[in-house]
Parts: sequence; C-alpha cells; structure tokens
Amino acid sequence: MKPRPLCNKLNEMLERGLERGVFLAIQTHVLAGPLGRESLGPTTTLGMVADFGINLHEFVKVLDEGRYSAVFSNYAILRIECSFDSDRLRRHRYSYIPCPVEPTSLLGRPPDKPIVEWIVDVVSAGGDDLFRSLGAYRFDFDSALLNSAVEGHPASHLTFVSPECRMPVRSPMSISHFMNFIFDNFYKGDREFWLDYAPFLSSYGIEDTITEGEQLLHHIYWRDEL
Repeated sequence: MKPRPLCNKLNEMLERGLERGVFLAIQTHVLAGPLGRESLGPTTTLGMVADFGINLHEFVKVLDEGRYSAVFSNYAILRIECSFDSDRLRRHRYSYIPCPVEPTSLLGRPPDKPIVEWIVDVVSAGGDDLFRSLGAYRFDFDSALLNSAVEGHPASHLTFVSPECRMPVRSPMSISHFMNFIFDNFYKGDREFWLDYAPFLSSYGIEDTITEGEQLLHHIYWRDEL
C-alpha cells in the first residue's frame, strides 16, 4: 500500500480499536516530509526509550507526553514510525512496551480518570510490590545498513532485554507484520478485530535482507501470508 492510504488505514484501525476497547488511548498519525521521502508517525515525536527496560517513571513520562501510537487495554504502549523512498519502506521502528505495573492492580479505572493519574495513584497506594520489569520489544530496519558490514547489527532486527541483543529478522516488516506479532503473542482475544485490517497495512519493499551468516544465528522468519 502507498504511504498516504497506509496512514489513513492505520488511523482507521486505531480509531476502531479505541471504540471496541482494544485501546485505551490513541494518537493520530500523519505523513511528514517532502513528497517521495515521507515519514509516518504520530503528531507527537516518539523519541527513544531504553533498550534494556523502562522504569515506572520513564513509562509514565512517555504516557504523559503522548509519545505513543496507542495504549492497549492492559496499559502496554504501542509505537509505530516508518519512512519511505517513494512507495518503498526505507526505515522503520516499531515498539511494544509492556506496562511495568502488576496488571490486576490497574483494573477498575473510572472512565473519567486519566490514564497517567490512575497509574500514579495505584502505584502510590500499592508501593514497590506492584512494579514488574518486563522490558520492551523493538523491531528496527534501516536500508542504509544493507551495503555495510556492521558486525552484530543486521539491517532488520529485533532488540529486546539488552541493546546488545539484536536478533536478525528475515526482512523489513510492514505494519501488518509487526501487528501480527503483537496480536499473535499478546492479544489473541482481539486477533479477529485485527485481521480485518491486516491486508491493508502492508508496504512495498519487503524483500528479504537477512544474510547467509545471519541465517546461521537464531533469527525471526515468517511465511508470506500478506
């Protein structure tokens, strides 16, 4: 799908997910930059979070500053940003950040209570016992790495637990590939909702980039289904 309809469909999916309770909060996504070199992301700049995990203060700050694409029903954060050369995917950074607070403690938020205030109040009342260190999952691709030999830094990779852990990934990931990973592994109950949108959030430029050497390592591979 071309960048403009891709952006529109992503916003439609997020809005519908908000209506259905899949998400608690969402941000509108826009295309920015010159024609043919557009970048897609939320209106609020996402910035970076630590590869090796995120503490409660950092998590609340990301929420408070709106540096997310969406907040799932269990308060996990979804972050989507990518850029294009014409219609082809040039770079992407997709992140999934589980909420570092014991999940059952966050049940029962009053409808008029802001997410950040609710989390702060719950943790203030419950103390450090509610903290859970769950890390984050981040899928990166940078076409600039395709013709450079950077040891331990595949052009397409998954980073989790440690900045030194970059697991090779078969190819760049469309938003559909990334969201399949999320709904297959974390939100199976909402997978039917997601599958209505999966065919419409694909991208051009998803050819394999994994090298022979990277295939000898543990890596992520999937069948072509989109």
